[in-house]
Amino acid sequence: MRKIIVVLLAWMAAMPAGAQSAEGLFGASDTKITYLGIDFSHVKLIGNFAEFFEAGRKNTMEIRDVYFPRWNMVVVNEREKYDISGMLRKNSVYYDLDMIMSVNAGTALDSLESFNEVVFTEEDISRFVSGYDLSGKQGIGIVFIAESLNKGSQLAVFHFVAIDMGTGEVLLQRRLRGEPQGFGLRNYWINSLYHIINNIKYYYYDEWRIATRSQRIQA
Repeated sequence: MRKIIVVLLAWMAAMPAGAQSAEGLFGASDTKITYLGIDFSHVKLIGNFAEFFEAGRKNTMEIRDVYFPRWNMVVVNEREKYDISGMLRKNSVYYDLDMIMSVNAGTALDSLESFNEVVFTEEDISRFVSGYDLSGKQGIGIVFIAESLNKGSQLAVFHFVAIDMGTGEVLLQRRLRGEPQGFGLRNYWINSLYHIINNIKYYYYDEWRIATRSQRIQA
């Protein structure tokens, strides 16, 4: 026990002042947690999105300019259903989507559609995060980075990412899959994130908490 305490104190002393760690996500903590939104700027739309149920024709410009903001606002406006606070076992979570909304608005249309699967690596996620403007932000930021919406396989892939907003360091990232459901483009794909949020809340959170603490002690 004494050795563990010494190691923990040395680890804390080595951290820069104000720096965060993944531990701030788990258990009792006064760390400020901010939900930043869903980053669709690198997503691949796999399959024919031109027609979607009875919703009519959708082109990539409409998906970027209408549905990227709409999908983000569903999480904000339906907070009881898309329970970010409950997912993280926190009494309160701040919402600040302006930066991610701006990132999404700048998505290149010619890179959205694809016929092939894509898998983002940890290096990819760090590179995406390095492009965020986090100036003036402190604490831990939570973002979902969309990897693919695959109409053929009826599957959506998102990365859960926790960021030290003071340093831009990725503290935790996990690749998760969700099944879409519902009618219309808006409901169909955002419901995949609903399933992911619930899976984190009821299953993955405890798994990540145990793994994070084990890594800290082993260090």
